[in-house]
Amino acid sequence: MTSQSLYQEIKTRFSKLKIFSLNKKAAQIIVHIAAWGCFLMLPLIFYPRPVDASFIPEQAVTPYFFISNFFFIGFYYFNTYLLFPKLLERNKILTYYLLIIGIMIFFGIMPRLYQSWFGHFQRFSTSITMRMHSPREFHPPILSPGSIAIFLLVFLFSTGVKVMQKWLNSERRNKQIENEKLHAELSFLKSQINPHFLFNTLNNIYSLAESKSDLTPVAVMKLSNIMRYVLTEARQDSVPLEKEMQFINDYIELQKIRNTDKTSVGFTVIGDVSGKKISPLILLPFTENAFKYGVSTRELSPINILIESHESHIHFRIVNHKHNHGKTNLIKTGIGINNTRRRLELLYPGKYELDIKDEPFTYTINLNIQS
Repeated sequence: MTSQSLYQEIKTRFSKLKIFSLNKKAAQIIVHIAAWGCFLMLPLIFYPRPVDASFIPEQAVTPYFFISNFFFIGFYYFNTYLLFPKLLERNKILTYYLLIIGIMIFFGIMPRLYQSWFGHFQRFSTSITMRMHSPREFHPPILSPGSIAIFLLVFLFSTGVKVMQKWLNSERRNKQIENEKLHAELSFLKSQINPHFLFNTLNNIYSLAESKSDLTPVAVMKLSNIMRYVLTEARQDSVPLEKEMQFINDYIELQKIRNTDKTSVGFTVIGDVSGKKISPLILLPFTENAFKYGVSTRELSPINILIESHESHIHFRIVNHKHNHGKTNLIKTGIGINNTRRRLELLYPGKYELDIKDEPFTYTINLNIQS
């Protein structure tokens, strides 16, 4: 990619990001306008009126209506973008609540202040004797319960929204950190599996080359196919089950080249595997384990591998004889099985069952993975 094309690519992505940011801000502005529109409509909807008289909206929409709601809306943004982040988020709790109490008192006396500054304060009666009369003069209390109630509603809503945003941002950051840690751990586990597998396979090919076997070129070609899979498909989070099965089959064929006639391998597939996916290299350590501990040059060494594809899950079963009765099995010391168990916990939490039976003469693994 030339520098010019790289510049164009960066410019295009920046433009898209800028447009997305502008669209997001425009959407937020529209949501705020709609929310405040609904808030201002509440007095018109719930304004008390007699059932035998037609409702006149102008009775509720007074100069005080505009002035008071201007202060309520201003307090919402004052609390959201100044008081909360500058005081409450910095643990200046006492200062914050003292200011809130002071502001609440101001809103409580706002009707009385309005009357003292602008003259008569009016409200409309719905009683039977006052239905046909003009608005009557009203003297609001020193602390208006209605104004305090609306203030508390706006305060709780603004603080609740801010707390919810902070919690969501914290959860988003924690989730991002958790995903990054998970990705790093899975990458580390894969980096252990691949060299481990390559080390064993190169040892096998070295044995063939040392004995000047004609099967050496075939083994190298099989290894090439296997490593191509490891370097390409295994980078994905999941691969088609058919490809994983082909990979296991190539590995088995590679092992057959170096093993004697004492070793017989049965690889059976039951069910429709099309459309099924599985984490790459998840079955390899079990297969490696079977060949490492289940093969003998003196005794019969059957290895039976079964893959069953069901509608709801994938069943993997491998059985091999044991020819190292006095030795510790790989399940206890090797990195292959232990890493695979950890990968299963990370990739399929609560969605897999691993049953390992380490009996005196046989070693059986049953793995069920929900698909």
